[in-house]
Amino acid sequence: MSADIYGGISVDLNDGPVRVEFERGYDGKETARLVIGEINASIAITVTQASPETVADLAEAAARLLAWTQRQALREVA
Repeated sequence: MSADIYGGISVDLNDGPVRVEFERGYDGKETARLVIGEINASIAITVTQASPETVADLAEAAARLLAWTQRQALREVA
């Protein structure tokens, strides 16, 4: 399985918000997604069909981004 990307998207996270939403679709199937931005201007990464390993990859990538932003913050203080 591969990621489905619908159009080119670039988003600046700035100060969020970031949230996770769980619900049932029209067919009653449970869905889950990571949502970035305000309700009226947001993007979502749906993980309903993703494997646990793929979601773990996403978590690892987020941890790498956290480490990078922490290093940048330290450089700004110095």
